[in-house]
Amino acid sequence: MAKSQRQDAPQQDERLGCLGTLFSWIIRGILRMFGIGRQEVRKTLKPLDEVYREFVDSWVSENLARWLNQTRPEIDTERATKVLLGQATTYPDVARMIRDTMIDAKVTFSQRNGKQYLEVEAYMTARQVNGKLPQILRWNAEREIAWQDIPDDVRERLIRARQPVTLAYAIPE
Repeated sequence: MAKSQRQDAPQQDERLGCLGTLFSWIIRGILRMFGIGRQEVRKTLKPLDEVYREFVDSWVSENLARWLNQTRPEIDTERATKVLLGQATTYPDVARMIRDTMIDAKVTFSQRNGKQYLEVEAYMTARQVNGKLPQILRWNAEREIAWQDIPDDVRERLIRARQPVTLAYAIPE
């Protein structure tokens, strides 16, 4: 049905005449500026949010990888970063060590005094030695970020809730 509508569009333009066609193009242009329009136009806005997500993901992953290395020195920081960014199949041994070490992690976006902050918090444990209870380590880092660096869905939740937004961090499998 959508194809037939697109095919009918030139025929409608011919029936409207020059002024009608010009008027319909202006209306379509105005609608597209406000995000109303064809799917292709809306898709062009999505990659910007993905860039910000990658920025946030890389900062969080770099911190987690550094903490993993400090908790268990046999975990390489570079490989751990790659695994945390989604390349777990490339380094299955590192992914297994990360799953064994990291208990939980979360990312929190908040606003204080007119500024936005990104906080990552992780709980990790070194390997159990001689049947002793493992020591659980809590790692925490925070940085100020620009408003546009916050992913769109999180930004919307920050505006509506006016409270910090906490997201669970998915440990790679």
